Amino acid sequence: MTSIGTATTEGDAAGGHVCWSYGPAPDAPAGVRRRLGPVLEAWRVEGETAEDVLLVVTELVANVVDHAGTPFEITLHREPGVLHVFVRDGCREVPEPRGMDPRSSRGRGLLVVQAVCRDWGYELHDADDPGKTVHAELAA
Repeated sequence: MTSIGTATTEGDAAGGHVCWSYGPAPDAPAGVRRRLGPVLEAWRVEGETAEDVLLVVTELVANVVDHAGTPFEITLHREPGVLHVFVRDGCREVPEPRGMDPRSSRGRGLLVVQAVCRDWGYELHDADDPGKTVHAELAA
């Protein structure tokens, strides 16, 4: 694992797998987006599909920063026709899409994820490993 600022990385974009660890800093969503762009290019994920991936990843990371407030790990794994996103944090709070309040400027993240992804969900970890992993699957 290599240290990169407040993040660490493992994996190889050329191999279809990357894993990054971050602290819950307010600039983490933007940092992940910046790092993910070149990976998507290497994987030849382009256009609207790339924008969808960037949007979903940004929303999931923003949820960790805003709600979990713990260090987190983001893993992306590409297979033919599908891109898997996993975001693991240290909070057992269940992620649930909220009803949309048109007067609010926030609270739409999981609704966006739900609309863009083929599938998404979460898994709570056991008591020895507190937290959860949120997963999303996108066509790629």
